[in-house]
Amino acid sequence: MRHLLLFLISISLPFSAAAQVYKWVDENGVTHFGTQPPTAEKETVKIRASGPGSSGSGTDSAIMRQARELDRLDAEKQRQRNYDSRASEIRAGYDSLPNYVCTGAKDRLEGAKEDWESEKRQGYSLSEQQYHEQRINRLERERDNYCR
Repeated sequence: MRHLLLFLISISLPFSAAAQVYKWVDENGVTHFGTQPPTAEKETVKIRASGPGSSGSGTDSAIMRQARELDRLDAEKQRQRNYDSRASEIRAGYDSLPNYVCTGAKDRLEGAKEDWESEKRQGYSLSEQQYHEQRINRLERERDNYCR
């Protein structure tokens, strides 16, 4: 059944492609196309066997494909240039912004040093001294890590 359907379709395709197409211009200057001849004069139009969008010869279509490929490559290169320039603008913007993590580490270290100075004025025990010195050392390492 399927083979019969394919056979009938393949037979009808050449007949439909070989059908005559008529072209005429009416009294208002409008161009018409049809499979039936007009009532007045008629002009037969030859239909090319090439597919839609092709210009007829194989070399033209190869040239057109090459031109489209070059256009596509140019557009891709332009998109990459736009991306690169925008990325460099963003990086430059980040460099001009303050480093909040580094600033926070510096502020915590300053706070710890102020706490230690305040404790020194009020009197302190040996364990309090060790606590503050260790805290200051840890915060200095943290500052050095964040502020490179």
